[in-house]
Amino acid sequence: MRLWILTQFYPPEMGAAAVRLSRLARDVADEGHEVTVITSVPNYPEGIIPPQYRSRLFYRDQLERVTVERVRVYASPKKRARQRLANQISFMGLAALRGTFLPRPDVILVESHPLFVCLAGGWLKLMKRAPILLNVSDLWPESAVATGVLKEDSLLVKLARPVEKWAYRDAAHIVGLTSGVVDGIIAVDGKPDHVTLIQNAVDLRKFCPPTEDERLAARAKFGLDPDRFTLVHVGNMSLTYDFDLILNAAAQLPEISFHFVGGGSQFERVRQQVEARKLTNVILAGTLPHTDMPSAWASADATLVALADHSVAGGTLPAKMYEGLATGTPIIAAIRGEGATLLQAAEAGVVVPIGDVNALVEAIRALAADPERRDQLAQAGRRYAEQHLAPERVKTGYLSLLQRIARQESL
Repeated sequence: MRLWILTQFYPPEMGAAAVRLSRLARDVADEGHEVTVITSVPNYPEGIIPPQYRSRLFYRDQLERVTVERVRVYASPKKRARQRLANQISFMGLAALRGTFLPRPDVILVESHPLFVCLAGGWLKLMKRAPILLNVSDLWPESAVATGVLKEDSLLVKLARPVEKWAYRDAAHIVGLTSGVVDGIIAVDGKPDHVTLIQNAVDLRKFCPPTEDERLAARAKFGLDPDRFTLVHVGNMSLTYDFDLILNAAAQLPEISFHFVGGGSQFERVRQQVEARKLTNVILAGTLPHTDMPSAWASADATLVALADHSVAGGTLPAKMYEGLATGTPIIAAIRGEGATLLQAAEAGVVVPIGDVNALVEAIRALAADPERRDQLAQAGRRYAEQHLAPERVKTGYLSLLQRIARQESL
């Protein structure tokens, strides 16, 4: 089977979707299939293209057994809607152009988000007569409207709605990463048998409970007090999360360290708030390579997940929870719906109501004072990850779908 993966973000960029697709590409290549990834030149999340990718429109890299075809894009450190749209449209056009002149694949896996990548996928499907497996990691524009990034009556949303509907119908089959995403796809597409749920997985060898020496080394690496109770927030600091709630909790808990690892649309605002409020117990590590994530997790006594109170919160299942479970990091979560159900099933953390700062502060204080409880949650989390979150499940699910689509079998 000759597989193309069309995605705007691919390692070395940091991001859960990129890491998931990178692992899938390697797994498929390991099975003897030919895998080509069509993606952008590195620019995420800083919006800066490295010098070695600035002289041409197209580049070819070889990452292990995977061929990576990279295209130039418009990139800017500014994160306004206009710059993001220009970035996405430039990728859409040049990815479609690059793929037009590559050998025909048997199947194309298209990663949506961003949604407009689907238009490039549709062009390549037409040119190459190759079916599409659409991979939906985020409902868009629904999530953008729900989190306040876009207004329902904006021109971009009005353009995106028909593209979303067309993309679902144009795909041979669709994969949703959470039950909430699957439900959202069905609400638009109207075909329950047209979509399959394949939840995320986690590398259980890379993300595992740290030894005491590893914990101390991680604390030293990030300049953290080795004896102070430390909460970590790992990953993109997007509008999905309620950082006002977290900072309000930090203001009430000066004896506890809050370690933020990651960048994103809220990073600068959070930095300004930390400085203005003189929150000396909040440490901002910024964006780090994904290879540094195990150290970030090793630095923590517990992790904090706080979703903003938006309409898609119930169907949100943050990827950082999977890494928290695998590393045996107790999870304190202001969450509801699918994420709360997972955490309760794993018995690996504490769930508090979204937006309730008093409940969050009480949960943090209680866990900080109870090392025996933390140990119980840590062991339960790792046990759940080993039983339910191994990458082999994801590999098997995708390979089965891809091979059936390539053979044009009904699903």
